[in-house]
Amino acid sequence: MKRIALFLVLIAFCAPMFAQAPATDQPSRDDLLKMFDVLRVRQQTESVMQTVLAQMKEQMHGDIQKRYPNLSPESAAKLEAAINDAVNLYPVTEMLDDLIPVYQKHLTKADVDAIVGFYSSPAGQHFLDKMPGMTQEAMKTMMAKLQVRSAEYADKVEKQADELAEPKKN
Repeated sequence: MKRIALFLVLIAFCAPMFAQAPATDQPSRDDLLKMFDVLRVRQQTESVMQTVLAQMKEQMHGDIQKRYPNLSPESAAKLEAAINDAVNLYPVTEMLDDLIPVYQKHLTKADVDAIVGFYSSPAGQHFLDKMPGMTQEAMKTMMAKLQVRSAEYADKVEKQADELAEPKKN
């Protein structure tokens, strides 16, 4: 019985550590939309969506040409229009709306105010201006290393598969 009481006391004292920030300390929808604006979340998301759409178009175009080599230009144009509509499956506005409760759960109003304060400053704006170029430059380096390492790893796995597939000699 004492163990149960001690356990309940511990839970009572530890529960606040796991609780969500109080509603008064949560950032409002407007606070988060301001943060998203300062962080250029909408523009970045739209840019990513356009990149994904371009990749999707390229992939689907190749797949369609292989599958339907005699497709008329008119039909191909209709399919491309349908692919372009894919960007409307999950509009950016809806994505941002879906982010709000997640950010409210994990950030306080003070956090959001500090983030907005920094990223509104000249240093924060400079960082945001430079971030796409830095990311692109870093991705080139990382992708080059990843391609080499992936090829080496694929060779290793293929060799292991060959060894496992060989019939065992008695």
